Amino acid sequence: MVSFLKRLFLIIFINFIDQNITLLFSKIFIIIPLTFLAFSFYVYKSYKNISPLEAFSFGFFVDLISDSYFGLNTIIYCSTTYFINQNANSFKLFSYLQICLFFGLSASAYVGFSQLIINLYNFSYETLLVSSFANIIFCFLIALIASYFPKRFSIKL
Repeated sequence: MVSFLKRLFLIIFINFIDQNITLLFSKIFIIIPLTFLAFSFYVYKSYKNISPLEAFSFGFFVDLISDSYFGLNTIIYCSTTYFINQNANSFKLFSYLQICLFFGLSASAYVGFSQLIINLYNFSYETLLVSSFANIIFCFLIALIASYFPKRFSIKL
């Protein structure tokens, strides 16, 4: 129970950073979903499969604290958790390049899906394209930092 509360407070903190960064980067058409990437990283690095109930509860909690439509993050978190759990053995065979591309493109899919729901009449392909490049580069930077400082990023969940 204590580790679950720690994860909730970590999600609140990352969501706060995410909302502040989004305000800055939205002027240059970049959306980096830090909360989604943090949850995806948690699911990827977890030694056990994350249950659908846990993914649902985290997604619903993010919906509550981020002022988005109820179910938007829930659907995306559940589907991402399902995909990562199904392909956990395949990810062991992938290189860092392929994993960074996967997480960068999944963050881009998150941006595209959320922009379709939120801005249906004002959907911007420019935002989607620029965010895709920014998300892939961001994932590469996180992988480089993790490879240079492995003790900081070796989390046992």
